[in-house]
Amino acid sequence: MRSFLFILLGVISLNVFSQRQKLAVIDSLVRELPHQKNDTATARMYKVISEKYSSSDPAKAKLYASKGLALTTKMKWSKGIAAFNTLAGNLYSDAGKYDSAMICHQKAFKLSEKINDKYNMASALNNMGVVCQRLSKSTEAIDFYFRSLKIGEEINNNSLVALGYNNISAVFSSENNFEKALTYSFKALKIRKDENNTQGMADVLCGIASIYLHLKDSAKAGNFYRQSLALYSQTDDKYGIATVYSFISVLYNKDYANRLKYALLSRQLWEGLNPLYITAITNTGNIGVAYLEIARDKSFRPSVYDKNIPPDKKNQLFKAETYLTEAIALSKTTNDINNEAYFTGVLAELQEQQGDYKNAYFNFRKYEQVQDSLYSQENKNKIAAIESKREIDMKNIELQNKELELDNRRKQLFLLLGGIVFLMLTGGLLYRQVRIRKKTNAALLQLNTELDEANKVKAKFFGILSHDLRSPVASLITFLQLQKLQPGLLSQEQILERENKISNSAHSLLETMETMLLWSKGQMEQFKPSIKEVAVNDLFGYLHQFFKNIESVTLTFTCADNLKVKSDEDYLHTIMQNLTANAINALRQTPDARIEWCAWQENDKLFLSVTDNGPGVKAEHLKALYDDTAESGSKQGLGLHIIRDLSKAIHCSVTVEHKTTGTQFVLSI
Repeated sequence: MRSFLFILLGVISLNVFSQRQKLAVIDSLVRELPHQKNDTATARMYKVISEKYSSSDPAKAKLYASKGLALTTKMKWSKGIAAFNTLAGNLYSDAGKYDSAMICHQKAFKLSEKINDKYNMASALNNMGVVCQRLSKSTEAIDFYFRSLKIGEEINNNSLVALGYNNISAVFSSENNFEKALTYSFKALKIRKDENNTQGMADVLCGIASIYLHLKDSAKAGNFYRQSLALYSQTDDKYGIATVYSFISVLYNKDYANRLKYALLSRQLWEGLNPLYITAITNTGNIGVAYLEIARDKSFRPSVYDKNIPPDKKNQLFKAETYLTEAIALSKTTNDINNEAYFTGVLAELQEQQGDYKNAYFNFRKYEQVQDSLYSQENKNKIAAIESKREIDMKNIELQNKELELDNRRKQLFLLLGGIVFLMLTGGLLYRQVRIRKKTNAALLQLNTELDEANKVKAKFFGILSHDLRSPVASLITFLQLQKLQPGLLSQEQILERENKISNSAHSLLETMETMLLWSKGQMEQFKPSIKEVAVNDLFGYLHQFFKNIESVTLTFTCADNLKVKSDEDYLHTIMQNLTANAINALRQTPDARIEWCAWQENDKLFLSVTDNGPGVKAEHLKALYDDTAESGSKQGLGLHIIRDLSKAIHCSVTVEHKTTGTQFVLSI
């Protein structure tokens, strides 16, 4: 282990030296830009500078890629435009902006296909596969990789073939098919060694190490990681170095001090490179996993010299939650479904440790659902089907089997027929949608016409209403002012005549107001009661205050202390006010008139009653209380209509009991 630590320290010092060399090369290229004599050379210089900056300064890499794209677009140079779209796509992909990355790679593929540039077609397909893989779309990713591999084999480009093998291996590894993953990785490694491609060998060795890490073979994993790290250091690939540090940290397992040391070292590198890179996010989540394992490990005793590990379980869990939450948030930002699901599952375990069982259950269910969708047997079957299809295609090319060619033609025919049927169905659906849209538009036009008519009727209604209200009120005011200013001006006969006219106007005003109230009552469907707890004494207090000026009737209230009801206070006010007003009207000719309100509770129901000692009420006058179709007017009891509708809205029943003298209304809530 000590020799391995020396290698890491050597790598750090080499990185500083190689980074200075790299910056010096970039600076010299930038200085050469103004001296280029033609646009093609300038564009190529932009490409080299952008590639050099891609691992150390993504912002500058993007700037020079944009300049190159603008220049090649101006030149109408298709191959150059495709190349800079590829550069931009890779930069977007590394930043977690996968939608933008996919658009750039698709443009690069179409341009390369248009000029029959097979190499860049394969490169674009491979890049699209990388985007799909980072979005956990394994079946789509492996399809792109096999298409890229096929083109690489057609043009005998070993670099493309090795790249395809390595990426296919990564998909099989993500699906836990490690046997096939190793098969493709070692094929890629052989080609990279034959090419003496240092960067390519480093990538493949890192992938092989990760497979052995999944297989829990720490010795082999550590060996391959060391080889990969040494090669990444030669090429000053900071992305590769940060990736290896992240994976090496996992090898330390229960050696939590070193595990966190190298995970945090990797995080420090990623912060300067690209914190949204998929491996950077994974490393952040793994730091949270390490803190969770420390908190759960009862045998672990933190050293006082290790400042990375808090001494108490509470702070260890807090650290774990901080890093896990950050990893989940970054995964959501980059649409990394796989990491989001995995670290959500780990967060559920952490919440269980904290006693937050509700959120733990919720997050664990979320983790299981995503895992089932990503790693379902159906998904594995699709990947196997894609690989099988490639093998069959290769055998078809090798054997030139006429029977298989004929079968392929039949398949093409069926696909063509299916396409024709699909187009016909699509056409039919489009035609149906057009007809439905026409009908909908016609219905909307009709509704708009009816709405316009309704608005006109409403405006006319209010115009007539205001005119009808104004005339009797104006007459009443005129008469009162005349009487006040010149009381002796009119004779007794004129006064009686005026009073008759005012009486008729008042009756007209009453009818008009009742019409307006009846119309407004029809709008009650738009209102909803607000149920809350109301003290009965407050209801009685409201009635006492409202009718305190009525001297001809004695109002009494009887209620047990602290009696409360759950209902809408305003609805109850209106119901009780109308019942009291009706009782007062019924007692106009009754001497010693009395009205009594009582409240009591039986079981889970509350009862309110109002009793008067008047002459009673006729049955036909009570029809409006129970019949929605009953007529309403000045003599038919608009108040009973209101009482009926409001009671129904708050689920209150109203009953009437006829006494020897008087009437009793009982509200049951």
